[in-house]
Amino acid sequence: MAESTAAGLPETAAIPGSRLHGRWREGIAAVSVALCCLTLSVLITFPVVRDPVHRLISAGDPVFQAWTIAWDIHAVQTAPRQIFDANIFYPYHNTLAYSDYLFGQAILVAPIVLATHNPVLADNLATWLAFVLSGCAMALLVRAVSGSWLGGLVAGVAYIVAPARLAQIEHLHLLSAEWLPLAALTTWKTVRTGSWRWALGLGVVVLLQGLFGIYYFLFLPVLLVVVWAIGFIAEHSWRAVRGTLWAGVTCSLSLLLLIPILLPYWRVHQELGAERSIDEVVYWHARWTDYLAVPPENWLYGSVLAPLYHRHIERDLFPGVTVLFFALLGLFFARRAGWLRWAMLALIVVAVTLSFGPIGLVNEKPVTLPYNLLYNHLPGFRAVRVPARFALLALVGLAALAGFGMATINDWLGPRFRWLRVGVACLAVVALTAEGLRSLPVTPPLPVTWQELQRPDYAWLAAHPVPAIELPMADPAAPAPWPNFWSTFHWAPLVNGYSGITPPAYAPLYEQMRAFPSAETLHLLRGIGVQAIVYHADRSQPADRDPIVNALLAQPGVTQVVGWPDYVFMLSSDPWLWRLAEAVPAGAPVALPALARDPATFGLLAAILQRTGHHVYGPGTLGFWHIPAPGPTVCAAIVPDGSDPAGVGWAGAMVRAREGGLMLLWRADCAA
Repeated sequence: MAESTAAGLPETAAIPGSRLHGRWREGIAAVSVALCCLTLSVLITFPVVRDPVHRLISAGDPVFQAWTIAWDIHAVQTAPRQIFDANIFYPYHNTLAYSDYLFGQAILVAPIVLATHNPVLADNLATWLAFVLSGCAMALLVRAVSGSWLGGLVAGVAYIVAPARLAQIEHLHLLSAEWLPLAALTTWKTVRTGSWRWALGLGVVVLLQGLFGIYYFLFLPVLLVVVWAIGFIAEHSWRAVRGTLWAGVTCSLSLLLLIPILLPYWRVHQELGAERSIDEVVYWHARWTDYLAVPPENWLYGSVLAPLYHRHIERDLFPGVTVLFFALLGLFFARRAGWLRWAMLALIVVAVTLSFGPIGLVNEKPVTLPYNLLYNHLPGFRAVRVPARFALLALVGLAALAGFGMATINDWLGPRFRWLRVGVACLAVVALTAEGLRSLPVTPPLPVTWQELQRPDYAWLAAHPVPAIELPMADPAAPAPWPNFWSTFHWAPLVNGYSGITPPAYAPLYEQMRAFPSAETLHLLRGIGVQAIVYHADRSQPADRDPIVNALLAQPGVTQVVGWPDYVFMLSSDPWLWRLAEAVPAGAPVALPALARDPATFGLLAAILQRTGHHVYGPGTLGFWHIPAPGPTVCAAIVPDGSDPAGVGWAGAMVRAREGGLMLLWRADCAA
């Protein structure tokens, strides 16, 4: 491995006649690090590698992520301008913005999806790439600063296999952490050189992070401010000022380019008030003891630390012992790292502090913590559920310092002990890996082709992609991602869904559907535009004795098109709620004063009104949605038919339309 000068260039590159040889050694070192990261990514996801075509890491979020990637690619092919109007939680819109969109990950694996139409393989490849790219990005940061590829190798491995990261192995958007080290690298270079080229690189990193996930995109400003502040103070030069100005320009341009992606999240917040309450955020804060917690599945520490400290995977924040040892070496002895090592220390301190959430306890008394500033003043942070995840940002600083520590050992041993240096790095890699490895609850084999699926119900929906509902519905208290996954075979709009948030009318609808197939439930389903009902029967019960099937066929306007055990029934079309929404003048706000009487019907009507461009007002709350009260400019209201307008606060209002048992009122003092 080529040694480095203080300028960070291989010594051989400075010797006449050896430049080509030095470049070959650099290339071999870089490829070796990448191969090591690839090997680790396969090892830590074992046994998925045995059948990545059919098995996922678990039956939770990986199933949802497979659907997300498949939806992204499907929408780009069919209706790119409606990509955020995903096919779940119909009739709500912008439902892709209920969680991370994974556009960057979808771009990386798009050729595989287009060639195989296999979302399972796509998610597994995206997971492996997330590990490999994250490790390589961290290695590049350490190599650029310290000049040591061995230091980069240790840093990359530490970044990949930290127990706290592998506790989040089901969350692709949290595994895709490659842009954070590159943000630190480009910020460091921009402040030191004042170069517009490095500032442009920083802008590109910000843009790419925006494509790869909203969670780390919100964390990114914290990293940038910490590194920039330490660097600006340390450099105190015109170059730092010039670099700051260039960085401001390029980052602003990146934000402008990301507006189409960020806008749907703002709309979801505006329309539904989709944000985490302060109580929920406080619940998901970290405690000091969480930094000793690992999942029970951790091979090395699970039987020791998990019984004492494990509470939830979101709070399993133990970084490992080996990384701390090397990080301390890097902090106190890595002279080549200059001020960046102190910036990495500051990043660790800031990120750990923020992981404790908005409120802490000192002597049993509540104390406001710095996270409260982010929650109240930084756009987007009210949607962040788990402040404990800031510990993942601390891993950037910790892994970088560990890499600097290995680079320091590299310098101490010198060129005479080349194999000893390699041996120390290999021991570090083995120790780091041993601390992070854990067992995985992989899924049973999943069908990924029509030949494997053999499902007439989904084949019918593929041929007739009308709005549909799958029954039984999943309990909102224990949602399941399977309707999302199976919809990749047909892409019909579904009332069902699984995501980071569940829309406010879903729980009331679930309760109302307990009476299915009553005339009232079918009337409501027709009203929102549902034309197909997929009913998964109890296979242990004879088909002719199924009470749901018999009662459903007894209802008028119902036709069976697919039989036992996965039935499909067609409903006669009567989208009366859509007609009622169309009767409201374009863009006019609408009040729903009787929402509490029938939260399912009025909640779904609210979704249709918002989808068609109307602001909705009403009393009280629906789930997490705190509905704003109507002001004097609201001219329209929708109430149960036959209601006394005066009794709902709309005395003198005129009836403008009637549909399905509801009526549209229009205030007399408003223009027609």
